[in-house]
Amino acid sequence: MDPNNAIKLSILAGEIMLSSGAETHRVEDTMLRILECCGLVNAESLCTSTSIFASGAPVGGTSITMLKRVKNRGNNFEKIAHVNELSRSLAEGKIGIEAAISALEDIQARPPYSKIVRLLGAAVASSCFAMMLGGSLPDSANAFIAAFLMQIPLLLLERHNVAGVLRNMIGGGCAALIALVLINLGLGSTIDFIIIGSIMPLLPGVSLTNAIRDILDGDLLSGSARILDAFLVAIAIATGVGTVMMLWMSVFGGVVV
Repeated sequence: MDPNNAIKLSILAGEIMLSSGAETHRVEDTMLRILECCGLVNAESLCTSTSIFASGAPVGGTSITMLKRVKNRGNNFEKIAHVNELSRSLAEGKIGIEAAISALEDIQARPPYSKIVRLLGAAVASSCFAMMLGGSLPDSANAFIAAFLMQIPLLLLERHNVAGVLRNMIGGGCAALIALVLINLGLGSTIDFIIIGSIMPLLPGVSLTNAIRDILDGDLLSGSARILDAFLVAIAIATGVGTVMMLWMSVFGGVVV
């Protein structure tokens, strides 16, 4: 058993999980289990919001440490589930280290959901949120339209690797602009429900939940960083919405609500 491959396997699993939205404790636990399953002693794993570390030594050998910086983070629970399943297969001896590395590389290379699925998913979710928060059926329909159209520029910005905070600011502004246009065309009754519903896919709910779980688990550094990131996203969305609303009112003198 090559200890370098064992460390590489642990790092790759942690990278996939962290970049897919897993909380710190889950990443560290999975990495540690993989290291122990591979027969390494004095195994340790450490995960922050942007980096992962793995260390271990073969019996009677020298300790080996590897680290990996994780820049891109999102939400893909399917990949997390696949990594968990693979780690269980490794623990049960159903798969070897080299085969596990190959399987993780395949998981990492899997493309995200198709664009139409992301567009429709955001639109349907926004429509349901608008209705759930008290909006009328026309408000729900308009939230569907606003969210669908809002996601189009966001996908283009994501393709060009634009910073996440800027994407959220533009997304909030686009949602507000589309909602204002729809309201002034007489297609909705309450602009509040349309805007709130349409920006729901942008809100950092998973990040905030993971931040709280990290803090409760004692991972204060990761938890604090995730909370800060969630607040920055929320501020960016609010800035985009507020800027468009102010510009609209200064140009057109108000809106029909």
